[in-house]
Amino acid sequence: MYWRNALQLRTFTLAFAALLAALVVALGGAPPALAAPANVRGTPVAQVAALVNLNIRSGPGLHYRILGMLRPGHRATVTGLSDDYHWWRVRCPWGGVCWVSANPYYSKPVAWR
Repeated sequence: MYWRNALQLRTFTLAFAALLAALVVALGGAPPALAAPANVRGTPVAQVAALVNLNIRSGPGLHYRILGMLRPGHRATVTGLSDDYHWWRVRCPWGGVCWVSANPYYSKPVAWR
């Protein structure tokens, strides 16, 4: 899914953020800042899928260190979104918090059971 302009991207991103917030509330409230959301069997978990080789960074921006790479088709569990809506905060494959681009050319949000 690609967007024709920034307004479509922002609208979709806000809708996805609202979906993520509703999911957190449905699971019993906000988790601690660094805790990943619990994967309750049968409950959808917000994830992001890489469309290209996607850099995993230590913070929400190009100036942060590259920690690894998410290969096309691989997914990461979303734990948040940057204030400017340009970066997904995700659970690192090795634990902890990482960041990947929310640009629709590089990644797309998905819900997975």
